[in-house]
Amino acid sequence: MSLKSWLLKKLAGDDSAKLELSPEEEQLSGLNLQEVLGAHMAWKDKLTSTLNGTSEESYDVTSVSQDTLCVLGKWLYGPGKKDYAHIPEYEALRAIHAEFHLCAGEVLIEYGKGEVISADKILKGKFRDASNQIQLELVRLFSSVKN
Repeated sequence: MSLKSWLLKKLAGDDSAKLELSPEEEQLSGLNLQEVLGAHMAWKDKLTSTLNGTSEESYDVTSVSQDTLCVLGKWLYGPGKKDYAHIPEYEALRAIHAEFHLCAGEVLIEYGKGEVISADKILKGKFRDASNQIQLELVRLFSSVKN
């Protein structure tokens, strides 16, 4: 399944869609597309578990809010910046990635204040939108560079 077809299905709510890429397609300057997509999609489950009290982990708001600490962030400010900062798709991805982390931090701040309903609203609104946009921008960047 092509990147675009997979993404359209995922964004339409089809979680059964499987992304199958060749080794050449899934790597970009050391970044593995499937791993990064999976890691960012996992944040929804982590935050949901936190909000319903089933998480065994606790998260530091300051760390979660920073867009430079995860695999994608390190790539964006390292090899990705060096190789792709000159193309618009890079900047779009960098910007939405920063927003994604700020939204995750907001969810945790609201939860920490005991505002679970507010935290859930952010999770299902701004956070979900940022998560979907990251997937879209990753695919756009990969497609732009690979074509």
